[in-house]
Amino acid sequence: MLQRLFRKKRSRKQMLNLTEEVSNVLRKIIIGFIILLIFSQAALQNNTVRHWLTGVDQWEGTRLN
Repeated sequence: MLQRLFRKKRSRKQMLNLTEEVSNVLRKIIIGFIILLIFSQAALQNNTVRHWLTGVDQWEGTRLN
């Protein structure tokens, strides 16, 4: 009975193609995130961009209490 539930009409070749397509999409997403990470880290090296994106730098070096 369980075998009938898990048995699909898709063949092994179709499943392999599907997994390859999903893997390719995930790979592209991961590469995109890595590129965004590199660009964001490079942008934060610029004082103007860093001041525009975050307000933490203005508190650097001053005591809070």
